[in-house]
Amino acid sequence: MAPPLPRRHTRFVKRCALLVGVALSLGACVGKGLLTDGSSVSVGTHSRGALRAAARLPLRGEGYVVPKRWAERKRNYGTDELVALIARVARKVRRRHGGGLLGVADLSPIGGGPTKEHGSHRSGRDVDLLYYATDLRGRTVAPTAMIHYNGKGASLTPTSNPNAPSAPTSSPTSQALQPTKLDLARNWTMMASLVTDPETPVQWIFIGRRISRLLLAYGKRKRKSKQLIERLALVMRQPGDASPHTDHIHVRIFCDPADRYQGCVDRGPPRFLKKSLKYKRLLVASNRRATTAVISQTSAAMGGKLVSALERCLLFVSRQRLFE
Repeated sequence: MAPPLPRRHTRFVKRCALLVGVALSLGACVGKGLLTDGSSVSVGTHSRGALRAAARLPLRGEGYVVPKRWAERKRNYGTDELVALIARVARKVRRRHGGGLLGVADLSPIGGGPTKEHGSHRSGRDVDLLYYATDLRGRTVAPTAMIHYNGKGASLTPTSNPNAPSAPTSSPTSQALQPTKLDLARNWTMMASLVTDPETPVQWIFIGRRISRLLLAYGKRKRKSKQLIERLALVMRQPGDASPHTDHIHVRIFCDPADRYQGCVDRGPPRFLKKSLKYKRLLVASNRRATTAVISQTSAAMGGKLVSALERCLLFVSRQRLFE
């Protein structure tokens, strides 16, 4: 009996099974992105992509809210994995610290694609999250606007440019103009939850350098795991082609294995790209095992009528989607 497939390949297996059925009836392979199991599909890269069968993030949930000015944009769509990640992280922070709301800004439009505010956020794998904050007495503050913070965690002037990538769609409220400070405890838990989530691997957290230093110093001061601190230091990056992100963080997740088959492409700096061949070879081997398992199970169920040509077709498509 074959060993169970890794959980992360569940969607790939389902889609491959559908592909087998359609190929048997049509006598051909189905093209990229044309066949799914009904779940979301991130296609292309973060800056040149689309989103199919998008998952909708409700405007309010346990531990989070999409503030009105971002709710009006209707950019609360992403992949199933991203939407679930946001909900898990917000819930974890709220339960661990007994309150506090995570402000969720833009994900993607319902079908992905370009927007006037973002050069990315096009394929359902990006989300902007507001920092947790308190007033000067330490009371939690509801997220209503993106507030800039300095290297000591003290608030600066809210963003006012309506077309800036991180900007609200209206003038900051009087509440947003009140002095606030970063809630280091909740922000640390949010960051740690993002990079240790067991279901959805995070590729990047784009964040202002002075804020990331503040959070790493907090982790060391609180004697957090050295491995976790090193992981955060690796994933947190100040973007080189956008604002410093001192008023929010920008989270990007990796392509789901099933979405890679459908045309999702991860992009990264040279230090990631130099390992891409090894990374993709591992995916090919893993997807080959998943494909072979489905073919074997489907063939047995159909009385052995599945021909080897179909197997070669499926494995070829699997390789092509990963290496293109």
